[in-house]
Amino acid sequence: MTTQYASSIYPVPNRFIGIGKETAGPGSVATATYTLPLTSFKPADKVTYLPDAAWRNSMGDLYNLVQGVEIADISLAGPFFADGFGYVLADMMGDYYQSVNGGVTGTTTTLSGSVASGATTIVLANSGSGVAVDDLISVGSTGTTAEEVRQVTAIAGGTATLNMQLYQGHASGGTVTVYSSWDTITHSFAQLNTGSGMGGFNEAQPPTYSFTDYTGVPASTGARQYAYSVFSEVALTSNATALLEWDGKLTAVASEIAATTPTTSISDVAPQAAWNTTVTIAGSGTYNTEEWKLTLQRKITPKFENAGQQAPYAIPRGALSAMLNFTFDPASDEEEYLPLRNATIQTLVLNCTNGQTGTAATSINISATKMKVDTSVIEDTKEDFGWTNTAKLIENTTDTGPSGGYGPCVISVTNRVIAY
Repeated sequence: MTTQYASSIYPVPNRFIGIGKETAGPGSVATATYTLPLTSFKPADKVTYLPDAAWRNSMGDLYNLVQGVEIADISLAGPFFADGFGYVLADMMGDYYQSVNGGVTGTTTTLSGSVASGATTIVLANSGSGVAVDDLISVGSTGTTAEEVRQVTAIAGGTATLNMQLYQGHASGGTVTVYSSWDTITHSFAQLNTGSGMGGFNEAQPPTYSFTDYTGVPASTGARQYAYSVFSEVALTSNATALLEWDGKLTAVASEIAATTPTTSISDVAPQAAWNTTVTIAGSGTYNTEEWKLTLQRKITPKFENAGQQAPYAIPRGALSAMLNFTFDPASDEEEYLPLRNATIQTLVLNCTNGQTGTAATSINISATKMKVDTSVIEDTKEDFGWTNTAKLIENTTDTGPSGGYGPCVISVTNRVIAY
């Protein structure tokens, strides 16, 4: 027997996952602009096969399998990176506003004429005097949900071209602030209730993204792409002895081989240790939160039509829900248990930071005005007693973004990214 050897092998550590926003509409394959640092990416293309079991004067039960519709399901996980997680929140939540931290104001001017959602240019009063290429600007009143941060890529005759479209409309005379220096930007995400919000393409639908999975295995380019990717679940876990971690589930169109070989775009932002988290419940800091887990969920139902295509015609996002799991250890009293019995509505703030300052600072902040504990169990499996709780975040009119309405929480990430 002739000895055979594999002609090619593809080492797993060389894998990388890219993400890109589908600016031309849902399902328009987007080139990856950021390499998402992950430890798990499990895609599954699913083809529905339709059995032919029609009687044929024979004792068989299957005479053919006809291809039906197709879809992709993906699970993924990895450490929290403050610059990359904004893409996940944009896809999951949809509403978005920003603020500049450590910014030194250079010039303040106004809009000359109104600006529509989706615009990539704005006209400035006074012919844009004091505004130059590469300037960081904020459009909309600072400190409000109307504020959006962009970089000027060109300016001529008072018309400034921006590095990314505006997600909101802005009225004539609206404030435009120019920063001569800045440290970081806080990106706040909320539940999208009306309009196109984050650059989405339908009413109250967040934007869609393409994932590019480079393994080296696919012919030609070594990568497969999953377009029209929408998250149905995102969970963030903070265990005091580990890194801050996240995982998620998404639905996408069945994969295609990438047209070109992708390249990496890796930032130098580091992951964050979970211990550097503050937990504030009902206005008081807690010191015995061993672990917390926030889970965001949406119902996703692909819509298949009689339209001559196997891919879904639409993948609508339904209502957003948010829930928490807590492990409190040790238990000093019944403080964590009594909100269950008393039906207490509590406020919640979770803040995890990398502990640095200035341009190096990164963090994530989760703020909820209405949290209600729905289970609380005393635990005796360790050396001391503790509590395991679950809680639901309740929709309210405070935890919202530019689209208004109701929302369960606002999640903010701080980093050096200009806009998502």
